[in-house]
Amino acid sequence: MDDATIAADLSPLALSILELLHERPMHPYELAATMRARHHDEFVRLNFGSLYHTVEVLERNGWVVPSEREKEGRRPERTVYRVSDAGRDVLQRAVSDILANPRREYLHFSAGLMFMHHLSAEAAVQRLEERSQALLKVITKLSQILDEVQASHTRLSVIELEHKIAVLKAERVWVDKIAKEIADGKLEWRAGSNAGDEMLRRNHGAGTH
Repeated sequence: MDDATIAADLSPLALSILELLHERPMHPYELAATMRARHHDEFVRLNFGSLYHTVEVLERNGWVVPSEREKEGRRPERTVYRVSDAGRDVLQRAVSDILANPRREYLHFSAGLMFMHHLSAEAAVQRLEERSQALLKVITKLSQILDEVQASHTRLSVIELEHKIAVLKAERVWVDKIAKEIADGKLEWRAGSNAGDEMLRRNHGAGTH
């Protein structure tokens, strides 16, 4: 696997670690505390097990290196890490790839929409309305966080929060629209193949034998 592929495959947690160590050396506990303080846990799956494992992987690749060891009272010794030159380089390449190249993402909501026809139309409307209210709660929470952190951070520092709020708002508008179309009977509540789908299936089927 070449370096470009490795950079593209870095997890959001790995990127968060590299980004923070780019600022200054930290030990894993401090990394986790800083991520929570900056609300990185809204965007990465954060727990100590995955954090320590990811730090180990980054160290094994030479992207972070031990800088010193701290000892406080009776607490176990902590290793402070810093980002290496190679780590800075891979961080830049990974961020460049993420910004430039859309990725296929497998969302649970998409699966729910695919199989929504297994519910009655009334039940689907109810569930979509519940989702809309849940989205509103998340939007409200993130908007409050954004207002708080903007007082002490530049807009660029919290641009990911702004994006997530925009995406959630757009999804909520779409969910409300679909729920109304189902309730009004404008969305035909029948799943299956039409003539065009059947022709496509036959054409693809013929080419697979």
